[in-house]
Amino acid sequence: MSTETQPSPAAPSATQPADTLTALATRFEAVMLRRALIVGALVLLVMIGLFLSNFAVEKARWYWGAMFPVFGIACIAHELAGGAARVTPLWKLLVRQSLHWLVPIVAVRILFLQHERGQMSSDSVALVILVLLAVTCFLAGVHFDRSFIWVSIVLAVAALLGTEVETYMWLVAVLAAVALALAILSSALLRRRATIESPAE
Repeated sequence: MSTETQPSPAAPSATQPADTLTALATRFEAVMLRRALIVGALVLLVMIGLFLSNFAVEKARWYWGAMFPVFGIACIAHELAGGAARVTPLWKLLVRQSLHWLVPIVAVRILFLQHERGQMSSDSVALVILVLLAVTCFLAGVHFDRSFIWVSIVLAVAALLGTEVETYMWLVAVLAAVALALAILSSALLRRRATIESPAE
């Protein structure tokens, strides 16, 4: 009888767990980077609004009015990216988000009306709008997208600091926020480039 050598069963690849962990880490990093960029961009817009409130009140009125729809668009985009449209009909999602982000504009108009009548200073109007925006973001985080809870926390801290920081310091805060956003973006691009180049080597 001829003895035939049976092929040995293939050993499980040791690289599979490593590949899985790498994929999970990459996905987690992408999610956290996306959230960090959203928070950084929205906070930067708020800092610009605080700066305008002290130096160009008329422009600040329209700027703050447009800020709520901008936050709403960011919230809708992030919620849709997370697959919310598969669970909730798109029209219902858009109606809820629109009501949530557009109704506070009425409160913004009332605050600027009080400013015109001398009942509130420009600094007070800006800080109250900031608190209103923080509460709106918190409720959006509870009902729509949890990422906006972090946005609300950052805005609440900014409102607390705004009571102590001098007017000219908001320009420094804007520049610092821009530098931080550029640093985060540069770090992400460098890591992605290193990941792409490493297999080629």
